[in-house]
Amino acid sequence: MDDEIKGKGDFAGKIAQLLNLHENEKKNALILVDKIANLEKQIEILETDKEMLEKINCQLKLATAFKSKGDTSDAKSFIDELVREIDEIRETILNR
Repeated sequence: MDDEIKGKGDFAGKIAQLLNLHENEKKNALILVDKIANLEKQIEILETDKEMLEKINCQLKLATAFKSKGDTSDAKSFIDELVREIDEIRETILNR
């Protein structure tokens, strides 16, 4: 009889341990979900910054190409490159 009571107590203790572990894992999962959301926000911000920096870089390249006196080949090459990029973007959008 005592063994039966002891066995029930052990079983109840193990169930309590499992419930505690489960609660801890639920808390950890919520923390990870928050971290993921924060990282996704950071990625969006960084992508926006990257796009802005690429535009600024493009403007600087274009300004530099047009500043060169006499030799317009750099400006022409840069404009040709821009036209190719625009064509690629247009085709990508049309093929979606």
